[in-house]
Amino acid sequence: MLNSKTTLLFDFDGTIADSLHRLLQISNSFAEEYGFQKIEEKDIPLFRTKSTLEAFRELNVPLLKVPVIAAKVKKAFQQEVHLSRPFPQMKEVLEQLSLVFCLGILTSNSEHNVGQFLKTHKLNHFDFIYTSSNLFGKSRSLRRIMREKAIKMSEIVYIGDEMRDIEAAKNIGMDMIAVSWGAHTEKVLATLKPTYIVHKPSELLTLLQA
Repeated sequence: MLNSKTTLLFDFDGTIADSLHRLLQISNSFAEEYGFQKIEEKDIPLFRTKSTLEAFRELNVPLLKVPVIAAKVKKAFQQEVHLSRPFPQMKEVLEQLSLVFCLGILTSNSEHNVGQFLKTHKLNHFDFIYTSSNLFGKSRSLRRIMREKAIKMSEIVYIGDEMRDIEAAKNIGMDMIAVSWGAHTEKVLATLKPTYIVHKPSELLTLLQA
């Protein structure tokens, strides 16, 4: 099924960049101001089993204020996104994949800051970076990327770490590889039946170069 692929589209945070802990620290810094519960380090495994909306409800995050909170967290995080590190093996895997595929990124971070991260960690293997500020509108972004880049559905696969990544791809019929090292656990990801699940970056090479 993957031998016809020409383009690999990666999510950024939690898939390429190991940024979950720093994102949670920044989110916690706004907890008192907006009246929601902080996530303690010991609670991270539990929250990796919950969808984004379930996590918001569990933490008593006011849903009407989610756009405002998300914007503030995003702004604070973008100022230091380059300080995050790639997941182990990621650099070598991306280098190998770039020899065969066109690589792209779909992210809610700014193109400038993602570019800074890639430059800092010598991950200059990507052909394009596409940014989207819509927290739950990735399906639209996936369609737009295909349209603007003239990529057929049969030629692209999306790679991400969250339940909403799987949902976005399935909504439009796109093949999707879920990675279990990011925001959500393998068990949770499996409930949504992505096309494939991998557990470490090197497995992408095995799967995509078979």
